[in-house]
Amino acid sequence: MSTNDTSQPMATLAMRLIFEYEGDQVRLVSQQPVDLAITGFDIARTQRPGYYVDTRDTVGKTLARVPARGAFSDSVEVFPEQPGEQISRTDVPAPRGAFTVVVPIPEGADHVSIVRVAPAEPTAKLSPSAGISPVPGSPEITEIAKFSLRVSH
Repeated sequence: MSTNDTSQPMATLAMRLIFEYEGDQVRLVSQQPVDLAITGFDIARTQRPGYYVDTRDTVGKTLARVPARGAFSDSVEVFPEQPGEQISRTDVPAPRGAFTVVVPIPEGADHVSIVRVAPAEPTAKLSPSAGISPVPGSPEITEIAKFSLRVSH
C-alpha cells in the first residue's frame, strides 16, 4: 500500500463557523477548529449565483470558497394549522436567521469573507470580432462581511 495515495482527500485544517444575520447585518458567533478532511471546496472561486464564504489571505486573495447554503433566506416555511394540509412558503420583509459552514483553512489563511455572487448583467455590447453574439459579462461579486480567523497552524 502506497503512503502517497492521491485518490484519498488530503487532510486540511478546517473551521466550523456559525453566523447570525438580520437584514444585511451579519455576526460571526462561533468559530471552532474541526478535525475533518474537506472535499469539494472550490479553489477556482465558483461563479454561480448565491452566497459563499471565502477563506482569504492577508492581502484578500481567495484561497478557497464554500457555499453558504441556507444563508439569507428571504422566505420562511409556514406550517398548516390542520394536519394533512400543505406546507407553504411566504416572503419575509427582513431576512433573519443563522447558518453554519465548514471552511478549509489552508496555510496563509487570515480571514473569511461572506460574498454574494450575482449573475452577470446581459450586455448589448458587441465585439468587432464577435459578429452578432453579445459579449458576456462577469458575475458581480459583493462582499457582505469580513471576519478575522483564530488560526493556529
